[in-house]
Amino acid sequence: MSNTTKKKSYQVQSVDRALQILSCFSLTDSERTLVELSELTGIPKPTVFRLLSSLEAAQFVERTANNQKYTVGIRVFELGNVYLANLSIERVLSPYMQRITQKHNIACNLAILDDGQVVYVASTNTSGPFQYAPIIGYRHYIHCSALGKALVFETPDQDILQILETRGMPSLSPHTITDPQEYLTELKKARKQGYTIDDQEGAVGIYCLAVPIRNKAGAVVAAMSVSGPSPKYTKDLKKEIIQDLQISASEALRQI
Repeated sequence: MSNTTKKKSYQVQSVDRALQILSCFSLTDSERTLVELSELTGIPKPTVFRLLSSLEAAQFVERTANNQKYTVGIRVFELGNVYLANLSIERVLSPYMQRITQKHNIACNLAILDDGQVVYVASTNTSGPFQYAPIIGYRHYIHCSALGKALVFETPDQDILQILETRGMPSLSPHTITDPQEYLTELKKARKQGYTIDDQEGAVGIYCLAVPIRNKAGAVVAAMSVSGPSPKYTKDLKKEIIQDLQISASEALRQI
């Protein structure tokens, strides 16, 4: 019996289906109806209803105020916090992020790559009137963020093109790169300079700088960035921040 066959023999259909249902919820789609969940998963409505009843009893989902829709429950929140508490990358980088924020009064973000998307796992914020802190767990595109570019720093071009084809390259601002080849050219330049830039590509008025975070084996496991209003970034400030990001990445490498 092959390893694949062995793995498949341990799968439990009801568990797989329950996980499919939970995977339908996201920050952008936090509420779903029974019909939507059935259509998204391809599971018959009666089966979805039974699985939702079990998930609701275990507090993994709950009803909205009008009882017309479902959303994730408190247990999902608790498990998410367990994951974050044990995420060594976040623990290692947190002091460096705080240091950069305090020094430059600018937001600092940490993200990982999951299923071709940027996932924010930590963020700091500034003390001034400008607040730009993404929601932890928020998923973003790789093509219009400095973090996304840094996360695919060492990814083969063919794999990057596959991500772009699968996830798309929507235009989020007049500055967004929407051509795959132009994106690869931008990455080639970034690899030579050792850092990535998002010059209002994800949102007008927001400028970001990022560097890849590597483990001891040299693999890119995360990315760290700073983000703030574009007028704030003078030539000298950019140079200083890039240096601080690269020093932090180098020191963190010894601990990951």
